[in-house]
Amino acid sequence: MIKVSLLVTAGPQRPGALTALHTAQAVARSSHQLYRIFFYGDGVHLANRLACRGDVACDAQRGWQTLVAEHGWPASVCVGAALKRGISDSEEARRAGLNDVSGSLAEGFTLVGLGDWVDALTQSDRVVHFG
Repeated sequence: MIKVSLLVTAGPQRPGALTALHTAQAVARSSHQLYRIFFYGDGVHLANRLACRGDVACDAQRGWQTLVAEHGWPASVCVGAALKRGISDSEEARRAGLNDVSGSLAEGFTLVGLGDWVDALTQSDRVVHFG
């Protein structure tokens, strides 16, 4: 069995977001293990439960959020990249003193530091980047 990690830097409007989603679905159907999905840069928008544009971008967001919920995979979202783009969980929203402390991070996604990506790099047999 091969351990695979995915780095998703493509935002919802980019073809790479759907390609990464289809790759994750293929790994789910295979005998391989998906070790970690790491959302970075504009890829963090895929973890925003509040944004939906009603087009392909919306399909990518909903697809990722459904897939993460169904499989319970470690869906790690870079906290720095997320906060820069207005995405937070309730803890970070309180820490930042935001009025809406419910946060915008979709269920199943977790805000993490870059150390989680370093862990994925060292623990995975294959790493695939979608930008």
